[in-house]
Amino acid sequence: MGSDRTPFYKRRSIQVAAVIVAIPVIAFAWWLGSPLFIDQVVDEPFPVAAMAVVPADMTAEEVEEIMLEAAATDTPVEEPMPEMPEMAATTTSVAAGNTSAATAAPTEDEAPTTTAVAVTELSTTLPPEPTGPVALASGALMDADSFHMGSGQVVLYQLEDGSRIIRLEDIEVTNGPQLHVLLTPVHGLAGRDHLREAGYVDLGPLKGNIGSQNYEVPADYVVPDQLTLVIYCVPFHVVFATAELA
Repeated sequence: MGSDRTPFYKRRSIQVAAVIVAIPVIAFAWWLGSPLFIDQVVDEPFPVAAMAVVPADMTAEEVEEIMLEAAATDTPVEEPMPEMPEMAATTTSVAAGNTSAATAAPTEDEAPTTTAVAVTELSTTLPPEPTGPVALASGALMDADSFHMGSGQVVLYQLEDGSRIIRLEDIEVTNGPQLHVLLTPVHGLAGRDHLREAGYVDLGPLKGNIGSQNYEVPADYVVPDQLTLVIYCVPFHVVFATAELA
């Protein structure tokens, strides 16, 4: 019978090399496949500081943190009702049988009196300008294909200070590696080639494939007539979900 005459130290070296090669391969496979089985849930509230005036010595994030802390703190108050003042007794004397009508019918010898009626012109008032966040456009997330799916609502808001955010409401998207939120100036997106031709703005990594979250829109971004939000897998150039905003 033949025997393996490879020296032990050589076999040991081959085993170590195999382990060294296997570790990054396994890590890459886990990074690639694990998002398909692991959901990342995010429940980000709408910016409560959207209608606040940010002091010069503070940032919007600091104001947001303070307002969130205040909103989570209850301050109960039990204030007794003040005593009602006694009503002064008033007497009104009315001569019986001496009450006359406000307007008496003219007799035959008297000319009818004319009562001037003041006519108040109806003033047309414009409706007040909206305060607080204003929804500029919205749309529903749609599946990219039978495997890459998405649902939920997408809204473009303009805040009171003029800044804009994209709000993802109760979304659920097929998870994947390095998903990003993009804005592209087209409707009817036909895949990654169409996306490259149309161009896009990257709002950053998707914070979670389930839940609600906010994304700041660049101040210099001009909102086009046609706007689509895209959930996009950066390393593999795959469209996962889209929402046409109108």
